[in-house]
Amino acid sequence: MFPDEVEILPWAGHLGHKLADKVVPIILNSQSTIVFTNTRSQSEMWYQLLLNAYPDFAGQIAIHHSSIDAHLRIWIEENLSSGKLKAVVSTSSLDLGIDFKPVDTVIQIGSAKGVARFLQRAGRSGHSPFELSKIYCVPTHSLELIEVSALKEAVKNNVIEPRDPQVLCFDVLVQFMMTLAVGDGFRPEEMYPRIKETFAFRDMTDEEWQGMLDFLTIGGKALKSYEEFYKVVIDEEGIYKVTSRKIAMLHRMNMGVIVSDAMLKVKFISGGYIGMVEEYFISRLKKEDKFILAGRVLEVAMIKDMTVFVRTAKGKAFAPSYLGGRLPLSTNLGHYLREKLSGALNPKASEKELKFLHPLLANQEERSHIPHEDEFLVEMIKNREGYHLFMYPFEGRLVHEVMAALVAYRISKLAPISFSMAMNDYGFELFSDKEIPLNEENLHRILTRENLMTDVISSINSAEMARRKFRDIAVISGMVVQNFPGKQRSNKSLQSSAGLIFKVLEDYDPNNFLVRQSYTEVFNAQLQEQRLVEAFKRIEKSKIILKFANTFTPLSFPIKVDSLRQTLSSEDLDSRIQKLIQQAKKVK
Repeated sequence: MFPDEVEILPWAGHLGHKLADKVVPIILNSQSTIVFTNTRSQSEMWYQLLLNAYPDFAGQIAIHHSSIDAHLRIWIEENLSSGKLKAVVSTSSLDLGIDFKPVDTVIQIGSAKGVARFLQRAGRSGHSPFELSKIYCVPTHSLELIEVSALKEAVKNNVIEPRDPQVLCFDVLVQFMMTLAVGDGFRPEEMYPRIKETFAFRDMTDEEWQGMLDFLTIGGKALKSYEEFYKVVIDEEGIYKVTSRKIAMLHRMNMGVIVSDAMLKVKFISGGYIGMVEEYFISRLKKEDKFILAGRVLEVAMIKDMTVFVRTAKGKAFAPSYLGGRLPLSTNLGHYLREKLSGALNPKASEKELKFLHPLLANQEERSHIPHEDEFLVEMIKNREGYHLFMYPFEGRLVHEVMAALVAYRISKLAPISFSMAMNDYGFELFSDKEIPLNEENLHRILTRENLMTDVISSINSAEMARRKFRDIAVISGMVVQNFPGKQRSNKSLQSSAGLIFKVLEDYDPNNFLVRQSYTEVFNAQLQEQRLVEAFKRIEKSKIILKFANTFTPLSFPIKVDSLRQTLSSEDLDSRIQKLIQQAKKVK
């Protein structure tokens, strides 16, 4: 779906609003439609957008995501299948499951960010033999049209992301063993060979196995002085079993391996359950502030015992933000994105997305450069605010977060300087009020693969990241209890308890299997170690292009807007964006 005009300086999030009127006829011409969004907050916004664009949708469309009451979600699924509902605005909560009946049409808001996710969602329509799947892509900013072109190419070549299995997740294994102990119990000599046969634990050592048995019975080496960690007893026959009713009850209440940030229930003050919001979002709201949930505008009446009591309201409201945030660009899509961008201005390029974006791409080439596949673009922009450094690896938000910290650390070794950072899926920005000591001579040293992970560890607080990751591991393994009868511990309390235990284990049992797991997961999941190394290998082989400019370019502008979005209200942001656009038009 193409907008009416190309914006030379695009930014994320605003374009979709203008395309809502074009989405309405597609829904009206279909019997049933799923409108997929990437985040829960985006689904709430699009539900409101569609109602504003076509008020007759009231009662004909619904919203579906994991924070909405389960009974309401089931009702929505049944009524979409029966034809009572015309469309559902959904997150990935509706893109899985083989028992869900097919729909006529699928609409994807923004980029799917991955080939597998795109195919999964497209396959929700035409889900029967000999039928075609039909999907419309609605860009939320102009550059996402290149992602659509890249998606098409990846699908044509049948390139889908691999699913790497997680291994040695000891917290999950401890919970499994505890569950057996709550039941009939288990014998270690019988259980060990069975567990070693699984792919996930085939490399587990005898020492790690013994550590888990000690953890269940006496809390392990560092915690054996605390009786609350004595959960499992060994009976006369050598069977490991839970005999305490209290311990068994708490285990049943806290089973599960999906750990989100503490969720607060949302209820009407007059009675009736609506759904859940994350603690970190609601903690920023004051009494009488308004937010949107399940398509309703709600006003905060009071917060008590992990429950938000609300009343219905009207007018402007906050869309809940969730720490599940934004989906990062996948490796495969990043590869095809670089490929498409490389040949974007080629006269032979036939993709209609690239033809449509020609004014924007030509402007990028005029002001700076469009990087080819074997090139790596670096832009340095000086304006009234200060000095901006932009780099474009096209590796996704998570990798760019680490790269930004790494590059900032390496530059600060050349001269004392502090930065603020921003990033999106295409690149990242380092901003300073001082001149950045970077030139063609030292740029290669900044982007070298040499001492990569050593510098990464120096540039970030890996111990703090591991401590935060340990909170989830501690909850899954049962070391920290989240749910008690009639109440749930707050996120702050959980983090505090887990942080205290992490420090004790680091000081007195640094080789503890759960501590090592937290560091491993930080490097694999958050720091994306393997992807980071591959990115630097590619950059080393590439020709580095350094460009200087006096104003923002089409590639740098959306990153700059993302950094402003973190500090400004929506009204202030809009006026600031318009000023930046006017400044850019004056400077050539």
